[in-house]
Amino acid sequence: MTLATDLIVLLALLQCAAKLSLLPHRLAPWVFAAVVGVALCMVAEPAATLSKPQVEGWLHSVPLLQSVAIAVMGDALLTILLPAYPGLLVVAGAAFVMVRLLFVLVGLPFLATGVLVGVTVAAVLPLAAIGMRRLLPMATDRRTLHLLLTIAATLTTLLLPIVANPLPSLNTQNIAMQYISQTLFGIANMLLIPDIILLIFFFVRSLLLLAGTYRQWMGRRGNGRGTLYAKYETMLLSQPPSEAWGEYVVTQFEAEAAKDVNLSRLLTKLGPVLGLIGTLISMSPALVGLSTGDIAGMAYNMQVVFSATVVGLFISAVGLFTQQLKARWHVMDASRLDFEWQKRIEGHEKEA
Repeated sequence: MTLATDLIVLLALLQCAAKLSLLPHRLAPWVFAAVVGVALCMVAEPAATLSKPQVEGWLHSVPLLQSVAIAVMGDALLTILLPAYPGLLVVAGAAFVMVRLLFVLVGLPFLATGVLVGVTVAAVLPLAAIGMRRLLPMATDRRTLHLLLTIAATLTTLLLPIVANPLPSLNTQNIAMQYISQTLFGIANMLLIPDIILLIFFFVRSLLLLAGTYRQWMGRRGNGRGTLYAKYETMLLSQPPSEAWGEYVVTQFEAEAAKDVNLSRLLTKLGPVLGLIGTLISMSPALVGLSTGDIAGMAYNMQVVFSATVVGLFISAVGLFTQQLKARWHVMDASRLDFEWQKRIEGHEKEA
């Protein structure tokens, strides 16, 4: 367990340094490192009130470690999506190191330990960012390194609940099969948190898609035409009549219409898959609770089972409904666009 936490702290430090090396302003790493150092000095006194058994209990609490994994995944997504966000995982990692040092450096004042850790982190982060910038001059290489470090830190954090509560030994003499079973069980449990996060994300995305489809339907009620059709109709009439130009515009319209339907098609196929994954993973602890007589634990896991199934089916239903509706609209618009163009060509030929 200690090795896993040390690895997470190291990965968090390297991840933050890689992200700081991508910031355009050269002073930004120093400013962020100084803020981190001050924050560590401020939490030194509250950290001193913790006891070693209390910290060990936290490190072996599966619900707490699952919450930590969710927070780490959210922070990792923010570091990837937001260019100027360096991440706060390094603060938590440095605070954990400081707590461990408080148990080792007993005679040193608590504030001095906090200052020592804060100054060290404030110096190491910018220097590591400068080193990465010199070793990897290309920003794309540093961005790839940051992504790999983020994935590694996230996966290691997801493994913490499994390390804290390993699968009990099976009553079999086949050691290889026992190891494979434990590995598969650990991988399945590791996928539960990302699956739930993805279900929540795509549920929100399906609601936004439903609202956008409703706006498109309201816009088509007046003249029966969508904004995409109006855009390509204007584009079509901007050039003199010719077969090549008409085919090009209609092809571009169909490509953009297919892109508009892609999200609905993705939700249709992905919703049941994510729901089934969440259902099957949650069934395992529910069955364990049933065998041990833990009715409360079984009831909680069965709630997760049914919730994952319902949310996955809702996402798929929204995707299927919007896909059928949008596909019909785009086919009608493409046919109307081609008809308008052919009619214009015939009129031009009659005039000629």
